[in-house]
Amino acid sequence: MNNKINKTISWSEVLRKYGTVIGTIIMFIIFSLVVDRFFTFRNLFMLLRQMSMLTIIACGFTFVMAAGGFDMSIGSVTGLVSMIFTIVLVSTSNFLLSFLIAIIVGLSVGLINAMLVAYINLPDFIGTFAVGSVAYGIKMLLTKGNPIFIKNPPEIFTFIGQGYVGAVPFPVILMLAFLVISIFILHKTKLGRRIYAIGGNTVASVYAGINVKWYRMITFLISGLSVSIAAIIMTSRLNSGQPLAGENFLLDVIAAVFLSTTMFGEGEPNAMGSFVGSLIISMLNNGLTMLSVPYYFQYITKGMVVIAAVMLAVVMGQKLRVKF
Repeated sequence: MNNKINKTISWSEVLRKYGTVIGTIIMFIIFSLVVDRFFTFRNLFMLLRQMSMLTIIACGFTFVMAAGGFDMSIGSVTGLVSMIFTIVLVSTSNFLLSFLIAIIVGLSVGLINAMLVAYINLPDFIGTFAVGSVAYGIKMLLTKGNPIFIKNPPEIFTFIGQGYVGAVPFPVILMLAFLVISIFILHKTKLGRRIYAIGGNTVASVYAGINVKWYRMITFLISGLSVSIAAIIMTSRLNSGQPLAGENFLLDVIAAVFLSTTMFGEGEPNAMGSFVGSLIISMLNNGLTMLSVPYYFQYITKGMVVIAAVMLAVVMGQKLRVKF
């Protein structure tokens, strides 16, 4: 007698775990059908290049949110790092020095955020928002709001944002490397497990002997590093330092990382989900721009996407582990 095992598909479970991925595929198909040049190799590579900076910052932001934190300074700090990087490069023509100073600036801001939030115990939203405001003021003070153009830039500088390895844009390679490293750290190391433990239950983590302040500081340093790398790529792409460049990253990164919490039914930020979230936001920006949709409708659309993701999570009974 043969035993027959009936396997039934729980569509609610599928939507709970993979609804965001399914929505991404549907969005891609719609844009491919509606926009003439959307589904072309040239545009797809452009899309990947455009989302590289967003994904890198989103991966860093994922560490902060996974530990139950928040970082409102990323947009202004991206612009500040870009401007300082440009000023040093124009003044010295030394790419290595400019690169190191840019990294140091990003890490320093991350450290300041960590001190304010983890050690002085300011609320994440208030502390990092204040740091972002200071960063915005400093970059305007340094530049008087004027862009700085880079004449005769070093080849390595141009290559970082505009170069190719074979047929693949170099920023895409940097993005994938940062993504893989983030996934590995968050899911395969003690550091990642403790970061998630802190985000899940801070009090229990303290009783378990985890140095919560130390690990939260590490997450802000990683966020600062990711901002520095993205700022260098952005400066190379623009071949200039633009004072207001980077400000739009704040909304896009928050949307991308929040979308990551709706993936795989985990209810917590994860790097792979942030990549998919970045793809969604970048596709919206790319597709709507190609359709000549005014920029203010793009903001409305991105806000509606996040609302829809939250509603889907609530309807499917998914508990979001997001704190402020």
